[in-house]
Order: sequence, then structure tokens, then C-alpha cells
Amino acid sequence: MFAANIRQGGNIGGDQAVAIATVIKQDTRTLKAIILPKLEELNWVKVYYDGNKIKQIDENVPPVEDILRELGILWNEQDPSDIDRATIETMSLLTKKPCTKEALASNLGITDSTLETALNYGTETNYFGTFKSFETGQDIVWSPLYWAGKTDRVTRFLKRQTYAQFEKIELIIEQLLKYPGIPLEIIKRSGEEALLNSGIGCGLFPSIGVEDRQDRTHDYVFAATPQFELDPSKDIFEKARLIVACVRHGQYNAEVSRIRYPIPLLRALREGTIGPHSYARIQYALLVKNRICRYETNPSYGGSVRPVLINTPENLIALDVAEELLRGEEPASGSLDLPDVKELLIAGSAKFSQEQRQIKNAAKVVARGEFDKLIEAIQGSGAIS
Repeated sequence: MFAANIRQGGNIGGDQAVAIATVIKQDTRTLKAIILPKLEELNWVKVYYDGNKIKQIDENVPPVEDILRELGILWNEQDPSDIDRATIETMSLLTKKPCTKEALASNLGITDSTLETALNYGTETNYFGTFKSFETGQDIVWSPLYWAGKTDRVTRFLKRQTYAQFEKIELIIEQLLKYPGIPLEIIKRSGEEALLNSGIGCGLFPSIGVEDRQDRTHDYVFAATPQFELDPSKDIFEKARLIVACVRHGQYNAEVSRIRYPIPLLRALREGTIGPHSYARIQYALLVKNRICRYETNPSYGGSVRPVLINTPENLIALDVAEELLRGEEPASGSLDLPDVKELLIAGSAKFSQEQRQIKNAAKVVARGEFDKLIEAIQGSGAIS
């Protein structure tokens, strides 16, 4: 997980590395004694120390599918514990369908205490959730990773229901499919802020946050389309969402002048013809941070910068997908035949929507119960799996 979380980070400060490890529940001793030496052995990082303190990490982590292949082999060779295996196998099952705790324990063939420990870890890292059944009182376990690839089936399921809140969820999904990356504030005007925040929190509505010059975060919301979250080349699709979010930010929240023609802008980015702009350093910061673009300074424009695409196959494909999203088209599906070990690093590859889920789940304004009811309805119906 640490390798996937630092991927594309470039030169990472020691404090930042420790913060990343803390988020994924790895203490500093484990990071220094086990994780970093193993990554150095793989030639994925170079670590610099100031005494006993991590000063800087230069990363060269490969694409996620290669991480999975290499670390999956290592993981199995190191004889993972029952709890490690239970955590991974639980995640694998929950991406297919929510389950009761009893059904999980039975399917995995593990003790209740082992399952409980695995669930506690998954809950703390925001990849499992539990709630009491409204009908039976049983504990139902689910994962936000469940939604990927099922948006169309979830929508058809919602259309068959008569519960008023389910109809509102259906309408939000349809709006997001037609206009991916819609600003959160626009949907809020419908009066469904709590429902929307909860949808982001449970993973049905992935979102990207872009900060402005005043450090205010603007959220741009998507539907959980088939590719996002599950495809082993998922970095490409997360990059596409980042590109769309930055374009939407320029459309709705840029200072002075705003983007009027998003698709020609993407083509100009591909062709290297975007001119310098005073707001470019803010608008495209996420793309620079994630090695999609770099800044080029033009002294003739008072030091203003322009974004220049980093011409790699992965970035070009992400740009293609972003253009399809801006057109309101569903991106051409990648393969869903996943490596057996893809779950090992899925948290790292989903860090952006994961961060947004944590923020919304911590918010005071949530409608958690509505999505619990939806998850229970799905779990009991057998209609979506």
C-alpha cells in the first residue's frame, strides 16, 4: 500500500512519507525497518536519512499492475498471516456483493475473532463498512469498492423501487453520467447536500477536490463507472478524472477568465499549444503533482506558466478517456480480468476518491441511513452482483 500511495510523488519529504504511512496504519518503525528496505531492494525508492530521521525519498515506483505482480509474489512467499489473508479475501468478496458477518465467516472458513480483526483494519482504512440490518438486526458488511462496474445495474435496480430517496439517488447518478465532474455546489442547489455527501462517502459518487488560491477546496463529482476502482491499469482512469476535474475547475471557479470550450482545450494540451495564464499554476497543480503535466514558464508573460503534457503512453490514454468523459460518453472498458493479488494495493491506487470519502464520512451533514438501506436492499435482492 505504501508503494502505491507514493507512486508518482517524485521527491517526497520525510514528514510526508511518515504521514502517508500513518494514514494506511503503518507505524514509523515498520516503515523504516521493513517497508523502505524492501522497496530499496526492488529499486523502487532511494531513501536519504538525517541521522535516524527520514529526510527524503526519491521514488521510482512502477505502474500499479507491476506493483501487484511483484509484491503479490513477495506477499505469498512471506507466508501472510490468517488476518492478512482474511482482509484480502474479505475485500475480494465484498467487491462482488455486501454480506452479513456470518456469511463472510462461513465463506472464508475463518473464526469470528480473525474476521473481526480484519474488519477493524478495513474499517479504519475506510475500505469496509458495517451497519445493522433494518429488518433482521444482523451486521451487514460492505465495501465502497463494490459499486465500480455496477452503476448501470444499480440504476436499473433503483428504477424498480418506490422509495422516494432511492429515486433521488437514481436522478443524481443519471446527472453524473451525463455530465461527469459536475461541481458539487451545483448539485447542492437541489437541496440534496446530505444525500450527495453520503454518496461520496460510501463510494458511489467518486469525487476529486481542487484547491484554489485561497486554499478552498472545490469538489467535482463523478459516477462510479465500470473502469474506475477495479481495472488493474486504474491509474489511467484516476488520471482521467483528475484531468476532467481540473478542466471543470477552469470552467466554474477560475479567476479572471474561465474555460469556455473544454474539449478544444484538451486538444491544445495534447498538441502543446496552450498559452501561459496567471491562474495555470493553481488550476493544473494536481496534474503537475501527478506527473501528467509540467509547468513551463514564459518570462514574456510576467513569469506566468503554461501546462505542458508529459508525453507518456499512460498520459495520452488518460487524455483520451478525459475527452470521452467531457463528451458525456462512457469510456471504452478495460479488461476486468484482474490479477489474483489486485486487492493488495487497491487502497493506494484509489487515494484521491479515498481521501474524499474520508472527508465526507467525517462531515456532520450526512444521510448515511439512506445508503445503508440501499446496500441492504441490494444484499437481500441478489439482483446486483
